[in-house]
Amino acid sequence: MAGTSSAAGRPARPPALRPGDVIGVVSPSGPGAPVAPGRFGRAVHALKDMGFEVRAGSRTWSTGDSAGTPQERAAEINEFLRDPDVRAVIATIGGHTCNAILPLVDYTALREQPTILVGYSDITALLLACVAKSNVVTFHGPTVMAEFGEFPAPLSYTRDSFLTTLTRPVAAGLFRQPTEWSDEFLLWDSEDGRARSLNTCRPPAWLVGGSGAGPLLGGNLDTLSILGGTEYLPDFRGAVLLWETCATSLARIDQLLTHLEMLGVMDDLAGMVVGHGFRASPEFEGELHTHLAERYADRGFPVVAGVLAGHCDPMPTLPLGCRVALDSGRRVIEVIDAAVG
Repeated sequence: MAGTSSAAGRPARPPALRPGDVIGVVSPSGPGAPVAPGRFGRAVHALKDMGFEVRAGSRTWSTGDSAGTPQERAAEINEFLRDPDVRAVIATIGGHTCNAILPLVDYTALREQPTILVGYSDITALLLACVAKSNVVTFHGPTVMAEFGEFPAPLSYTRDSFLTTLTRPVAAGLFRQPTEWSDEFLLWDSEDGRARSLNTCRPPAWLVGGSGAGPLLGGNLDTLSILGGTEYLPDFRGAVLLWETCATSLARIDQLLTHLEMLGVMDDLAGMVVGHGFRASPEFEGELHTHLAERYADRGFPVVAGVLAGHCDPMPTLPLGCRVALDSGRRVIEVIDAAVG
């Protein structure tokens, strides 16, 4: 279970984005812009093309393993959370050290003035901490460098899901898997001058039958695990657990899932959504699906896997804290709460 959130009631929704609103770009973990300045510029241009003003944070051009000390990275975020003109904050990229800033984030400012927060991978730590500590909806979705910097422009599914979720104060409704996807790896500093190859995307695989509904919570599986035993992991009772990972070892995935079970995360789930594995072969995906189907066959909640919500593109923007319904009979995933107000 851990943390708080469910007991505090349904999370507050940040105001919807409008044309001309300011989006702050932050680096809560690793550095982004210095790795590939051209890609960063292309991402900023793409966000401006959507009608928004973009304001780069103080750590945007920092270098090193992390984009500054925990204090510096938290200060960058807090500056935006306290600024009434900034309506959304998007991470440049993930990394490995986002959890270090969690004790330093101004959760009171976010609670008093809900702001859209978007990211994934290591940014899972910040997203979940803000749900737990501020009781505000956050968003598992595209980062500046990885998705908005795509050549020659963000993939249409990524862009459309971002705008639909964040600009319309209505429930997103049925989740629709994109028809094409890619996890082709290109070096941003030397191979970023062509579009990546796209493959036909398979529909999600329903591994365990049933239906259930609850707030969507989760993100990167490895990051979820390191939040165990802290006040930054929300209460998962009645939740739909979303997880994705870059791990390509069943033993490693088993280890992480077992840790979540030991924390009580699986005790009272309404459902489980598993993202498509990062650069995983069809054979590994098949082995993983078989393993998960056996592991959770008798747990009493539906399990759907192969959802494009992780380290591959295009990427949906999914609201953490909003209710999601799973129904294996109808084979649907449905967001039933508006994510923004």
